[in-house]
Amino acid sequence: MSRRKAWAAGLALVIVLLPLVAWIASRRGGLPGPGTPRYEEMVSAFSTGVAALDTEANPIARDALTRAVRLVPEEPAAWANLALAQIRLGELDQAAEALQKARALAPDSGAVDRLLALLEQRRGEFELALDHLKHAVLNDPKDLRSRYSLAQEYERQGDDADGAARELDAILEVAPDNLAALIDRARVAAKLGDVEAMKGVVDRLEGPSGAWPSRAREQYESLKQAVADGNLRLATTRGLMLRNVLVTTPDFRRSLDALTLPTGTVGEPLHAFLRLPQAPTASAPPDRSTAFEVAPSTGGAKSDAVFLLPDPEGGPATVLEADGRELRKADGSGVVAPFPGGEGGAPSPHAVVAADWNSDYRVDLVLAGPGGVRILRGEDDGSFVDVSEAAHLAPDVRDADAYGVWAADVELDGDVDFVVGLRSGPTLVLRNGGDGGFETIRPFDSVADLRDFAWADLDGDGDPDAALLDARGRLHVLDNERAGRFQARTLPDGLADVSALAVADLDGLGAIDLALLGPSSVLRLSDRDDGAGWDLVEAAPRAGVAAADPGSARLLIADLDNNGGMDMVASGPGSTLIWLEDGAGGFVVLDGPPSLRPLAAADLDGDGRIDLAGLADEGRSARALGRGTADYAWQAILPRAAKAVGDGRINSFGVGGEVQVRAGLLVRTQVVAGPVVHFGLGTHARADVARVVWPNGTSQAEFDVEANRTIVAEQRLKGSCPFVYAFDGEEVRFVTDFLWRSPLGLRINAQDTAGVSQTEDRIKIRGDQLAAREGEYDVRVTAELWETHYWDHISLMVVDHPEETEIHIDERFARKPPTLEVRVTDRPVAVASAVDDQGRDVTDVVRARDGRYLDTFGRGFYQGVTRDHWVEVDLGEAPPGDRKLVLVAEGWIHPTDSSINVALGQGRHEPPKGLSLEAPTAAGDWAVVRDDLGFPAGKSKTILIDLDGVFQPGAPRKLRLRTNLEVFWDALSVASYADPAVLKSKRLAPTSADLRWRGYSLMTQADQSSPETPRYDIVTSAGQRWNDLAGFYTRFGDVRELLERVDDRYMIVNAGDELALRFPAPDPPPPGWRRDFVLIGDGWNKDGDYNTAFSKTVLPLPSHARPAYDEPPGELEDDPIHRAHREDWERYHTRFVTPHVFREGLRPRTGAIP
Repeated sequence: MSRRKAWAAGLALVIVLLPLVAWIASRRGGLPGPGTPRYEEMVSAFSTGVAALDTEANPIARDALTRAVRLVPEEPAAWANLALAQIRLGELDQAAEALQKARALAPDSGAVDRLLALLEQRRGEFELALDHLKHAVLNDPKDLRSRYSLAQEYERQGDDADGAARELDAILEVAPDNLAALIDRARVAAKLGDVEAMKGVVDRLEGPSGAWPSRAREQYESLKQAVADGNLRLATTRGLMLRNVLVTTPDFRRSLDALTLPTGTVGEPLHAFLRLPQAPTASAPPDRSTAFEVAPSTGGAKSDAVFLLPDPEGGPATVLEADGRELRKADGSGVVAPFPGGEGGAPSPHAVVAADWNSDYRVDLVLAGPGGVRILRGEDDGSFVDVSEAAHLAPDVRDADAYGVWAADVELDGDVDFVVGLRSGPTLVLRNGGDGGFETIRPFDSVADLRDFAWADLDGDGDPDAALLDARGRLHVLDNERAGRFQARTLPDGLADVSALAVADLDGLGAIDLALLGPSSVLRLSDRDDGAGWDLVEAAPRAGVAAADPGSARLLIADLDNNGGMDMVASGPGSTLIWLEDGAGGFVVLDGPPSLRPLAAADLDGDGRIDLAGLADEGRSARALGRGTADYAWQAILPRAAKAVGDGRINSFGVGGEVQVRAGLLVRTQVVAGPVVHFGLGTHARADVARVVWPNGTSQAEFDVEANRTIVAEQRLKGSCPFVYAFDGEEVRFVTDFLWRSPLGLRINAQDTAGVSQTEDRIKIRGDQLAAREGEYDVRVTAELWETHYWDHISLMVVDHPEETEIHIDERFARKPPTLEVRVTDRPVAVASAVDDQGRDVTDVVRARDGRYLDTFGRGFYQGVTRDHWVEVDLGEAPPGDRKLVLVAEGWIHPTDSSINVALGQGRHEPPKGLSLEAPTAAGDWAVVRDDLGFPAGKSKTILIDLDGVFQPGAPRKLRLRTNLEVFWDALSVASYADPAVLKSKRLAPTSADLRWRGYSLMTQADQSSPETPRYDIVTSAGQRWNDLAGFYTRFGDVRELLERVDDRYMIVNAGDELALRFPAPDPPPPGWRRDFVLIGDGWNKDGDYNTAFSKTVLPLPSHARPAYDEPPGELEDDPIHRAHREDWERYHTRFVTPHVFREGLRPRTGAIP
């Protein structure tokens, strides 16, 4: 019996038997209902599994869903999702069993059929996949993704364009305006030679084309003319070009999302039960019993303003009160510091900000008043010390007539800066130098008389933007263009007389909105289409709140009743209004607001409800403690940078980042503004997963999140270069990284960007790392970090040489690039002895390449830079003869990045220093004999240092390798150069070069002294891991033509891509010889670091003719590389990538509205 018939017979048997088994089980025990322990456990397990699937945490998903099917084996959605996790993990037989059970329990589920089709595609059973997709659309005719998959499968299998046309027509009956389906229908019509169908599609495109960009409209007119002329071949080309322009528009991408999953996403989970009652999917009803018990402070003094001092350990916040003379604790326990009130000036509601500016995980304070600005450092005992003088504040800042101060990492370099608003004058920024000092800069110079400020990612591009309110009530929004540059955005009409602002995800859609307290209502201002425009709507009427001068009113946003929605508090002089989110995206007014003027909100008594602090009668500070009858759950998240030294990329509490939690299908996002981020969960007992996007752009997700959960940032590289793997005769294993020498836009300090002096790279692949298989060498190159790659050429050199010799490539990154020629030596000999700069004997550590690394230099504050250190080696007796010697140093580097280099370029920091070589003099001193040597270009690299002429007569044969970088030596040896004429080399072009999607390898690290290395055999995720650079990338498939020569016709490769290369294997070397290899490449890479030049987009395109990467990107069609090789964007670079999946975070990956 064939496998297909066996499967069909087995499935038929299961279909007959399992409903009976399920019916018996349901009769015997019944399905659990809401409120029962088994149901609640099932909801928790199922929700965790689905959230894990949506975040590519597939092992966690498998474990949670295994628990779910054991709890309620009658629920088919759990079996289906378990199967999806198993498919992603390569456990296809187990997935087949789970899907048999899901199909038996839900024979009419199109979603289950779609997963069955996915399984069969993975097994190579494409006819079965086609059958399952046909069944899926029969069960659910409006399932657009199943129909689109069916259309694609028709074409893939038998070039059945008629079948594809039928399915696309069916899609257009349900979604007649779906642009992606219309463009595809035109392509299929041309393929069929169906002129009438082609004309019909072109006519349907006429209406929407009026709103397209001009280039798209031009392409549409060309398509229209080609169809009118009956030239279907030309029409096919014009249709492709039209699609390539439209794919950059949000409308087209939304239409495509409705039809298919993003690249790399394997299958779509079922987000709801098929048999059990549904769990809540949104916020709960508001707790209308919410009330506040007002408790005046015990200090008794009259105050002008109230502030909060958060507890860095997550405990209740402390209320501070201030007048023109002093800042004190509201409970009467003491004065914190004098307030710079000048001649009796009162503090504004924004006069004090709490933040950790010196990265010691204690909260510090900055005060701004009519008498100037003061910097206070928090101490271990809870006191504060005025360090304004030591902070080198400029006199015009220290003595300025200041209105308020706010915290923000303006340059995104890993520390907290402070924005200062003057009562009259320009907006200032105190740039944190990371050394205790602050420098005044003016990136917001266009805004004067600042009264309110917010710092959040308003346009969804990953970096925080600035919202500023001036004294006349005018709003200013400045788009963060990175590297400390900002650009004012045009705002809609109707934004006059704003008195306060705040940032929050008001509508629960995941994006951060601006909430504005206007003269008659609270307005919600939301970005539209990635910065293209704005949506302005009334969130709630303002009736009952008196008008106030800008800055004197407050707009506070927090979940006051823990129902899962964000509530609002508006307060002005003498009036307060509170709105509760109503569970459906709207707001209801809370009756009986507290009798005080709220100025701050936080949990003040540790009960999990948000309280208010403000001014009560006669100017006394007071707390208003929240109470209510709905026992809704809550979650507090404590984001923390890793306390280990040697990082420095993220400020202590992650201020400026975002936290997102998911409970079931309830997803909420908040901006990190302090040590604690509070979420209400409504009727959900706990959050299934919490995700933090740190201020440097990296993200991580944590499951099984308990209350008051501390999430510590993972210390991992976000950028480096491509990884090279090779088949070694047993399996594919990691070799090293590649194309390290040509980073684009890399900042080398606070002012300068490095140019590219060398685009060619060569790495050695040892003979034991690469073996022929079926007459070919198998080499893989992957992109797995936050980078875009431009690969212009790749080839493999086979180098045969006598057994007694060794070949080398100088794999250094240096300002003066080393020669890349193959060097040949005799067998290197380990150094006679080695000591570190502390005098410790480390000979055994560096004697051989064994994965034990010299690491006795500690760590500095910033990743990649530590103290000055060296290793001193004794070479022993000189070898006979006069052949030239070379020091062979093998090791790796933990690199800095653009943002670290920017931070190091500020303040008083020792700059990074590359390797230098020192030798003793005859007088017994040490002298530099080779300087500016650079450093190893990545992981597992070898550098060569010529020793000709380094030893003075009579001086010891000793050397010192010195640097302040984190360079870890594995082996140090010395060798003599041999005659290169002994080498027999041959350069091989690839017989195949296939670009494909792969995903991300498991990263392992033996210890803190060892590099992170990827395991090829374990793919941990295949979705969008990074905030990818947007633009056109090379489509999957054969790319050999692009790699033939160095000609600026290159591949454009994204994170998650893999290039699979095969090279012909020549005859083996003769006896007494051995073979090594050199992989040769040419190209560039650009990482997504916020301080790397032009790090949002693939553009501008690099060129060998322009080593400086300093021209801002414009339109693709205007780029010189596109103009020179336009046809490559028709044949190769047709895959348009945006980071929208990364930005959606934990939101369920359901189909978009067509």
